[in-house]
Amino acid sequence: MSPLVAKTSRTVHWISSAVGLASLAFFSITGITLNHPDWFDARPSVASEAVTMPPAWIEKFRAADELAQLESLAAELDNRWRLGIPRNIDRDEFEWVLDYQRPGGVATVVLSLASGELSLEQVDDGFVAVINDLHKGRHSGQAWFYFIDVTAVICLLFAITGLLLLYVHAGKRRSTWPLVGLGTAVPFVLYWIFVP
Repeated sequence: MSPLVAKTSRTVHWISSAVGLASLAFFSITGITLNHPDWFDARPSVASEAVTMPPAWIEKFRAADELAQLESLAAELDNRWRLGIPRNIDRDEFEWVLDYQRPGGVATVVLSLASGELSLEQVDDGFVAVINDLHKGRHSGQAWFYFIDVTAVICLLFAITGLLLLYVHAGKRRSTWPLVGLGTAVPFVLYWIFVP
């Protein structure tokens, strides 16, 4: 291996380890929490809140077309509870139901056109549920989606440059390649023998 490749590998290896350290630790820890859900006591908490909308607001809402209704309701929800874009919307002539899924929980808004009641119910499954959903990229948004991809690329750079550095130093450490072989073989053997 040329000195330039070895030097570049060392540089990329330490930079990727520094940049990816916290992310790698996070995904390692959440890998354990995902694999052992029985270790954690999941007790969802539920919080509810309701308000009665003014009759004039309901009347104006009923008179509007569907798009104007959605815009009016979205503005009210953002102003009142800082809710963004719902994942799902169900509506009929009697009520609107909006679901807001997020890591570790869900919020549901119901607007009853008959009573004028606007209610919010929030279910929080706890901290472990939040980090497990973040590990999977579940209900976590576009920025987190890209963060997972960037973390994966950083980990790959760390692994590839680590392999190149092992090659550089293998002559001084005879156990290098047997250990690399063992680390590579174990997951395949476990899968082949023990996974149904």
